[in-house]
Amino acid sequence: MKFSMNIFRDNSLICNFYFARYLIKYLLFLFLGFTSTFAENITFINSDSTQYTKEGITCNGSVVVVYYGHIISADSIAYDGKNEIIHAEGNVIIKDKMQNIFFFDSLFVCKNFTSGEGKNIKIITSYKTRLAAAKCSIKDKKYILKNVVYTPCYKCTDAGELTWQVKALSVVFDPERYTEYRDVQFEVFGNTIFYTPYLSHVSSNVKRKSGFLIPEFSTSTKSGFGFLPKYLWAISDSQELIFKPIITSKIGNVCWAYYGLRFPHGEFKNDASITGTQSVKGQIEISSDENRAIQKMQHSGYRGHIFSKFKYDIDNVWRCGFDINLASDMYYLKKFPFFSNVDRVLENNVRLEGFDGQNYTSIKSVMIQSKNFEYVPRVLPMIERSHSSDFLYGTFSWDSCFVNLDFNEHRSAQKIVSNASLEKEIILPMGYLIDLKGVLHCKCLKVSEQERSDYNSLFHVAPQLNCALKWPLMLSFSHVSTIFVPIVGLILSKVKKNVDLFEDQFCEITDTNFLDGNRSISPYDIDSGERIYYGFKLAGYYKGINMYHFTIGKSVELTSMKNKLSATGLKYKNSNIVMSLDVFLSNEWAVITNCSYSSQTKRLTRLETGLNFTNKKICFDVMIFRGKQCYYNPFAYGFTNAEEQKTQRYKGAMIDVGWHALSSTKLKGGVILGNDNDTVIKSNNDKKRVIKSYVGVEYKNECATIDFLIEKRNFGGGDLKHETVCKIIVNLKNLGT
Repeated sequence: MKFSMNIFRDNSLICNFYFARYLIKYLLFLFLGFTSTFAENITFINSDSTQYTKEGITCNGSVVVVYYGHIISADSIAYDGKNEIIHAEGNVIIKDKMQNIFFFDSLFVCKNFTSGEGKNIKIITSYKTRLAAAKCSIKDKKYILKNVVYTPCYKCTDAGELTWQVKALSVVFDPERYTEYRDVQFEVFGNTIFYTPYLSHVSSNVKRKSGFLIPEFSTSTKSGFGFLPKYLWAISDSQELIFKPIITSKIGNVCWAYYGLRFPHGEFKNDASITGTQSVKGQIEISSDENRAIQKMQHSGYRGHIFSKFKYDIDNVWRCGFDINLASDMYYLKKFPFFSNVDRVLENNVRLEGFDGQNYTSIKSVMIQSKNFEYVPRVLPMIERSHSSDFLYGTFSWDSCFVNLDFNEHRSAQKIVSNASLEKEIILPMGYLIDLKGVLHCKCLKVSEQERSDYNSLFHVAPQLNCALKWPLMLSFSHVSTIFVPIVGLILSKVKKNVDLFEDQFCEITDTNFLDGNRSISPYDIDSGERIYYGFKLAGYYKGINMYHFTIGKSVELTSMKNKLSATGLKYKNSNIVMSLDVFLSNEWAVITNCSYSSQTKRLTRLETGLNFTNKKICFDVMIFRGKQCYYNPFAYGFTNAEEQKTQRYKGAMIDVGWHALSSTKLKGGVILGNDNDTVIKSNNDKKRVIKSYVGVEYKNECATIDFLIEKRNFGGGDLKHETVCKIIVNLKNLGT
């Protein structure tokens, strides 16, 4: 039996019109003290004619009543007050307390919908899904439907076949709890694709309910067929446990679960998995380092991960928490296709934080897990305090830090840093701006170690003075305006004689920091020596809309530079020239570029440029990149200046394209070419290869999203091998929730 769903649209509008009209009238009666005809559990709001009998009341013509919180409208309604029975005929519309809307040709109901019958029922639920059936019986406030059609589709009903629908021989619709289906056929575009004897999902007012969630599937040349079933156990209103084991045909199975707990002022989340080492067996043609890593995995007998997060708001100022992010090895989370991409560096910390206006206090301990985790120290603990206030018509800031670093190689370091600064902006005639900033940098470092290295204990006090002159100019012609800001700055600071952890070598001049007083990545450091920087910023607008942004500049070091790398742009007195350019050609076209040019080598040391185009039919992004990055171990003994050991070349390109072939269908594809960022690329080895490529089709409308994707991954290292993955991701609106 086939039912037309188009009637929902018109009846819904009519229903909303009548309800709005008569609800206003009902409220006027209440507020103004008027009374219509009242019975014990029913209120008559409106009717064209009313007849009173010994059995009850009969109303005809645009009747609206309120019965146990249900608003009922019909052409005629008869009410038996003695037996508490309502009999409604003609265009019956009901809106219940949960905002579900029911349509009947006729309805017979008694005693607060504990029993009754209806003909030609159609239901629009509060979450905008639809059910239709020829017959309906009501029992214990549940609607029992026969020969039912269910769908969330609405707009696509005018276009012909529904995107998807469920047909069932019987349905039990409980507005307060759930919807159950028996003998179910699932149809897509009018074609039956599978059958199930039973299906259920919760009602919209139910926050959570135990049951199976929509599973995930994948297939790969290395892992084979993958299946991820999901079961949600709703322990309570504040607790949930999701079982989601990974089942594969080639690389073993994974026991995986998630637990979540919410409580007043805080929450706790834990995601963990464990598996055997079947996935690392049979590896050949690998390097000795990778072979040792695989042997270590096999010897342990298991692989797995644990991600835990906890946070708690103690009061309006203080909060505490911890993050635990651990994996058995760096390749595990990339091995199985169901794990989301995670950071290469996993940080574990325990923290206590305080926020008081602009002031901040933090006490935390940190442990890092990464590819070179044996070189990375443990922070046990780190205490930070940041204070800011108005002082002498300027801004006074005080940042202080104590950190204890514990290394694996019988070395430890304690460091105390205090930066006090006063910043003031002065406006001069002709629009000149002068930014003045004075900083007093105090540092104490104690290094304890068994072997000698370049990192020694030290204590120094280094004042710094920053002065920048700006002259903003604005030129306007018709609808075009240009803002030009030349900038000249002077930095005066004491030259550092010692090498400190986390400092100096990491400094890199870019378009974002060449005009700043501090180029170090550490917030508890200042630039060493004296320098002048200059450049300008340029911005263009057309009718208030961005046209372009351009920044260019460089710096000249007045003191000798030590232990600097050419990749940082700071090895020589005359730094690299850095530039950024953003051009917005129209609402659809944009070009973004930033680069660094060395006047000594006459080459670009860094170039990143991209082109973006977006409209309703097509979109694409093209990005090319090349340059050098600092790459070395700052914690190793015997610090050297060998350039090839401390820089990494990178080059490549990225292309991403999407085309809306139809309003609901999108074709997409992309490719990433470059060198392998997981390993050091020496100066004589800059070979590029395809790191990742994909093609796919995405279908999306109001009631479903279907994403088909074929992806080729060229990952390397450990037990990771090149593979091709096929994914089909299906999301159906309001089913399986």
